[in-house]
Amino acid sequence: METDVIYQSDCIVGMQGLPPHCIDLIVTDPPYLISYKTNRRHDKTHDFCTEILNDNNKQLIVDYVNECYRILKPNTAMYMFCSSKTIDFFKVTAESAGFKVKNIIVWVKNNWTAGDLTAQFGQQYEPILLLNKGRRTFNGERLTDVWNFPRVAGKSQVHQNQKPVKLIEQCILKHSNEGDVIFDGFLGSGTTALAAINTNRHYIGFEIDPNYFDIANKRIFAARWQVGLEEIQ
Repeated sequence: METDVIYQSDCIVGMQGLPPHCIDLIVTDPPYLISYKTNRRHDKTHDFCTEILNDNNKQLIVDYVNECYRILKPNTAMYMFCSSKTIDFFKVTAESAGFKVKNIIVWVKNNWTAGDLTAQFGQQYEPILLLNKGRRTFNGERLTDVWNFPRVAGKSQVHQNQKPVKLIEQCILKHSNEGDVIFDGFLGSGTTALAAINTNRHYIGFEIDPNYFDIANKRIFAARWQVGLEEIQ
């Protein structure tokens, strides 16, 4: 399977075509199993008002995490975003696959959830599981487990659960080297691929939704065009 390509495919089927021990780092944002869709838009026909695909499929996550463990090289890392509501399931699933949980990173955003406005405090964070297959030491200085990055909002947001490129770049820089292959089986709008390009890594990604598959490829094309323009200058 080629690198620096997004495949429009079910990730489990696609991953089964990858050999064992071929990936240097996984940074991934799978469905959180919370049947998420936004209720804050006036236009209820907007894509963001549609429930995320497979956001109620626990077996998908079990199969995915096991495949992630298989394709990772020994002594490597995996960052997996999840929800505080379902983190116990994600943690147990990762440990059952063979991973060691090294950190539960708290990503602090510059906004908070709505929800029950009079009985529930606004949630301003998302957890990220830092997992090791074996033991992978980090690059550079030691960070705390609280990371502050503004959320993607407004016209910059092309996916309802889009992650900041700089956040993904930090994951990549701490646990991989230039020329390594970064994997994401739920590539969405292509953020992990963009972060890999920006940090001189290769990537392999899968995205089953045809709309987000097209958006991801357009973002990657624009990023590569910008890199080429800067090299000319």
